[in-house]
Amino acid sequence: MSGLRVSLFTPWHARCGVRDYSRHLIAALTALPEIVGVRVVEAPQGAARASAVAALRHYLADEKRFRALGAAMNAEGAEVAHVQHQYFFFGGVAPYKSHVRAFLSAVRVPLVMTVHEIALPGPSASAPQRAALTLANRRNFLHPVIRRYIVHTEADRAHLAAIGVPADRIHVLTHGVPPPSPLPEPERAREALGLEGKRVVTLFGFLSAKKGHTLALEALRQLPPDVVLLFAGDRHPEDFTDYVPNLRAQIQARGLANRVHITGYLPDERLPLIMAATDVGLAPYMQTSGSGSLANLLAYGRAIVASDIPPHQEIVRKVPASLALFRSGDTEDLAAKLLTALEDASCRAALQAAARAYADRYSYENMAREAVAIYRLARQEV
Repeated sequence: MSGLRVSLFTPWHARCGVRDYSRHLIAALTALPEIVGVRVVEAPQGAARASAVAALRHYLADEKRFRALGAAMNAEGAEVAHVQHQYFFFGGVAPYKSHVRAFLSAVRVPLVMTVHEIALPGPSASAPQRAALTLANRRNFLHPVIRRYIVHTEADRAHLAAIGVPADRIHVLTHGVPPPSPLPEPERAREALGLEGKRVVTLFGFLSAKKGHTLALEALRQLPPDVVLLFAGDRHPEDFTDYVPNLRAQIQARGLANRVHITGYLPDERLPLIMAATDVGLAPYMQTSGSGSLANLLAYGRAIVASDIPPHQEIVRKVPASLALFRSGDTEDLAAKLLTALEDASCRAALQAAARAYADRYSYENMAREAVAIYRLARQEV
């Protein structure tokens, strides 16, 4: 089979983790001889309408826009379409907001979908809410044009299968780790950030409820006063909640304003500064579908303390000691694990070495090779 021409649907100019993921993936794909070219079809910014009224007012125009985007996936000799899926790329989860079916129905070439998130009902969801979410997921993920699915965790494989996706069409690809840039000296990095003489614990990425910031604040109160917490990120552009203002209020209410720093959005050139200043990375996530934020910490060989949720357990099974796991939701265990990583140099060095080993094994280059194999499977089913 000759080299493949791929059209890839993804954000490209938005401040978005999936955009960064796609840039790394495309760079790795185009370096392979099996790929003739990758053409980006850009997911529109602001596709998620803030209210039901706005969504309904613009529904027909948005349907037309997404049909055109779906048709664009077929252009310029594309042989495979690869869609990076997040609900808000297509308008949202609710059926009156989502235009995913209009998009998918316009695609004529075999389609591979990377599922970056699967919306699941909370424990207090009512029966009608659960039924509505099941319907929304079936609309997003059960369309005949989708030949193969990529997820980054075994948990998401199980969730897709429960929706009705055939298990033999779901592929678990470990989330790629990007190549790191050179690091400045740690003390110079801390000085640039106004953190001289501090020990720095960094929770990296967009600020969202599922990442466990409140748990991190509680743990910080149990750590020595020279330890500071760096929230290295900002509100996601598609976040219309009051989570970030409430987080700032919690920091003030706990008397931690001098020990917690929120950087705001970090352009790529600022990442080495943050990573060099970081003594210990932190991932107290309550849930994840494979985290680009965590991948960045691994890329720079940081010692990382993480919750023991199943996706993090998967990482440790692949490379033992690549994360120091604490009992999810347990503030005291989190504080104890952080203190050990901060004060035990041999423990910290072992975590750093395992993180670097993980980064070498699960690079974007290796993920791209696996993706090409999946593209070929999708094409064979034409």
